[in-house]
Amino acid sequence: MEPFHEAKHLWQENAGRQANPSFLRREDAEKIIAARIKKEKKGIAAYFWLALSWQILIYSFACYLLVSRWGNEQVMLLCAAGALLYIPFTIVLIRKCKAMYQPARTVAADIRSGVCNQYELLTQFFNFKKRFDRIAIPVSCFVLTAILFALYVPGGIESNLPAGIIIFLTWLLIFSVAAWFENKKHFVRPLRHFEWILEDMGKNA
Repeated sequence: MEPFHEAKHLWQENAGRQANPSFLRREDAEKIIAARIKKEKKGIAAYFWLALSWQILIYSFACYLLVSRWGNEQVMLLCAAGALLYIPFTIVLIRKCKAMYQPARTVAADIRSGVCNQYELLTQFFNFKKRFDRIAIPVSCFVLTAILFALYVPGGIESNLPAGIIIFLTWLLIFSVAAWFENKKHFVRPLRHFEWILEDMGKNA
């Protein structure tokens, strides 16, 4: 149930108990809003740990190949490029998530200002992620394809260009679809929910 409908439902319940209700009690509205904020922050935290785990996996895989294939310059360069590509994303992810979970004293004390701060930080990170994905997805797909051919296909990708292009496009499709669903679940919907929360707060101000 979305915030407005929750507020409407609670208002109707209060209407049955009050002779002349004109508005939702402030404390009830604040409880609903606080519950919605807590739910959205849990979703953001889930994305943070999922994204961080994925990046740790990338760094671990790159380090493993660097050590196990030491001396293979092509594989070493590809692994280094793949790892270096994600470092800016990891830094921004940690900074934004840390800012979203700062103690309340670092932002305005009222709930609305806190929600606005959460909304702004999430919007900034989402915009950064969309720009990052436009570069990182194709580069990651190319690096992954090149490593697979360098390790398991005689002659590497240079001697098997048509197959390499097919594999690259397949990875590109998979990663792009995954990124679309990820953005919709962890950014588009939460941002929309924050907008609804702010609307509800305005109606009950």
